[in-house]
Amino acid sequence: MVYEVLAVRILQRFVGGTLDVWGAEISICLAGLAVGYSLGGQIADRGRRWWPLGFVLCVAGVTAVFMEPLAFFVERHLPVSGELVGWWEPLFYAGVCTFLPLLALGTVMPQAIGLAVRRLDRVGSSAGWIATVSTGGSICGALFAAMLFIPWGVRESLYATSAVLVLTGVIIMFGAVLRGRRVAAGILVLAGVLIPSTSHAQIIFEKYSAYHHILVKDDGTKRVLLFDDSPQTTMDLRDPYAGGFEYTDFFHVPMVLDPTIKSALFVGLGGGTGPKVFLKNYPEMQIDVAEIDPEVVKAAKRFFEVPDDTRLRVVTTDGRTFLQRARKTYGTIIMDAYGSGPNGAYLPYHLATLEFFRVAYEHIENGGSLVYNVMGTFGGSNDDIVRGMVATLEQVFQFVYVFEAESSYNTVFVAQKIVETALAENRTRDGVAWPGGPWFAHPGDFAQLTATLAQQGRYLPPSYPKRLTQVSEAQAAPRNGTVYTDNNAPVDLAPGRR
Repeated sequence: MVYEVLAVRILQRFVGGTLDVWGAEISICLAGLAVGYSLGGQIADRGRRWWPLGFVLCVAGVTAVFMEPLAFFVERHLPVSGELVGWWEPLFYAGVCTFLPLLALGTVMPQAIGLAVRRLDRVGSSAGWIATVSTGGSICGALFAAMLFIPWGVRESLYATSAVLVLTGVIIMFGAVLRGRRVAAGILVLAGVLIPSTSHAQIIFEKYSAYHHILVKDDGTKRVLLFDDSPQTTMDLRDPYAGGFEYTDFFHVPMVLDPTIKSALFVGLGGGTGPKVFLKNYPEMQIDVAEIDPEVVKAAKRFFEVPDDTRLRVVTTDGRTFLQRARKTYGTIIMDAYGSGPNGAYLPYHLATLEFFRVAYEHIENGGSLVYNVMGTFGGSNDDIVRGMVATLEQVFQFVYVFEAESSYNTVFVAQKIVETALAENRTRDGVAWPGGPWFAHPGDFAQLTATLAQQGRYLPPSYPKRLTQVSEAQAAPRNGTVYTDNNAPVDLAPGRR
């Protein structure tokens, strides 16, 4: 089980981390095991010998070490056409990198059963007992992979696992330790853990985490954070508050709709561009961040000057889990959480559904807004996702604005919460009209709103009000998108596959 999880973490750098990559790796695992079971049965029929069992454990451990180098080799030599990843490529990568070690591990169970069975009338119980022990080992392996390699790192976990296999194989082959009928059980516990149940930029930091392959590069005066080669954050080395992508300008739209906002939640930290700018320009604002990857938090603080500040709280957890358990509300929730797929970044499906938006809605103040960044454009790349997000957000929020970046393929949704029954008689939240309270007279004239705020000396990004004229065509388009639900939200299936 460890090898399967580690293999996906390595392969996602080359062909992404979407469900089809998991499917490819699981398929190769099953194919390798199937061949291994057959071969192991033939080995077991040739006599009760321990050294073949030790030998295949050594083979599995040694060949698994080459998973990452083989992936690099395939990347350099695989003939491909176009920029999109073919449906067959994850299968090819997984086969080259992991088929042999899994085949070797597949031979273990038949050999162990052959060594354990001494009486023909006990074949069934012996095989069942060994399968039980193997399944228990797989459970341990799943827990091991999920918890221990997060602090260890992918390579370290891979090397440690392979070392244990090789050491065990050597011990068995030389017969120095472990003899007798109980050896099969001990070996199957170990094998069960490993067998699945069914200008040139300068790299200044690289690490595999449980969620990403993290790269930090310096390119001239810019520092860039990448997940699996997909850029996430840029920072100007001369000014840590400058250099962000254009789409981050739209994070400030909620402060136009409600200048009284005092709290914000960012789901997804990246290099921390948004939280840093908010800390600098909104001195009364309390900012929370939910970031699932602790290594991203470390990289943001170390390389992107995310400060330790009493107004900034970073929580290492999944964004949806955080909101479901939160007891406070926010003036704005800003969604900028992404995984990395074969054709670029993709939305984690559980953060783009009707059920999630309802949770977010309950944790937004009346008049506050949800901001959601999507990699895609109306009528262009990921058009179906843009349409689907409009349709889904409008099921929950009373008004949805759709903006489109000019310098990148980003669409940003700003969905405002308006609880009519909670408004005062003059249709304000607290009896005070905008800008002393939220704006409820939609659609809003953003040119006039930004001009008024500028006259009052309130902060707005220098790009305003131009940014607020960049309205996506999705704003007025027919609502024919799919409403995403927890049961069906295919936003992470890389629609660019050919």
